[in-house]
Amino acid sequence: MGDSRYITADEILCTALDVGEHILRHGGEVYRVEDTINRICISYGAKHVEVFCITSVIISAIRMPDGEYSSQIRRVYDSDNNLYKLEMLNEVSRKLCKNTPPREEAVRLIESAKNASPYSDYIGYLGACIAVAAFIMFFGGSYRDAIAGAIIESLLLIIAKFIPKHLNKIAITTVQSFAAGVLSIISVGVGLAQNTDKVMIGTIMILIPGIAFGNSIRDIFNGDLISGALRLFHSLIVAIAIAFGFMVALLWFGGK
Repeated sequence: MGDSRYITADEILCTALDVGEHILRHGGEVYRVEDTINRICISYGAKHVEVFCITSVIISAIRMPDGEYSSQIRRVYDSDNNLYKLEMLNEVSRKLCKNTPPREEAVRLIESAKNASPYSDYIGYLGACIAVAAFIMFFGGSYRDAIAGAIIESLLLIIAKFIPKHLNKIAITTVQSFAAGVLSIISVGVGLAQNTDKVMIGTIMILIPGIAFGNSIRDIFNGDLISGALRLFHSLIVAIAIAFGFMVALLWFGGK
């Protein structure tokens, strides 16, 4: 097992939780988090591993062959959906299980995966604007509606850069939805767009928590009822927040 004999139970579990935490943080399923932690700990020589994970916390304990014991808890305060980082973290997990490197090298691999990005933020912003325009066209909007939707999305992305990261995500989603609704109405009012509803549909599609909803159903089918129910409830709350933001915009500013 390489240099794993020099690693304590605390270090083994800490390494495994580092990987598991970021898999959960970037949208991974609960069963994948538990399986990853279990495999890493076993690969480093743990005799017994227990892992309990829900959407916001991971609790784990391991026991080594010599009786050494470690128990740790990780709290996950925020999350997003980043499939590229999930892929990189899965690759790190496989390397840890195969090579069992010392703690310092494991930390380096994990940090590299955490900071990995296939493209710059600006490319991501461009992709979001194109996606909004494509959704508008798909649902029957005009070219003018698509252009307006792309402009609105770019403005929302600029606004998002100045929103403090610690704010409640439900509140942020509500504000974003309200702003998108108001800007959609204004775009029609000034003659840039033609159909308020089509522009709104395009901006709504970017906000809908589709991956989170899909993961919640998958967790439920995998038997992780608590995690699945929590993710499903969170997805429904986000959907309500989106609807509320657009509803307030329509009630206050009207729209056709």
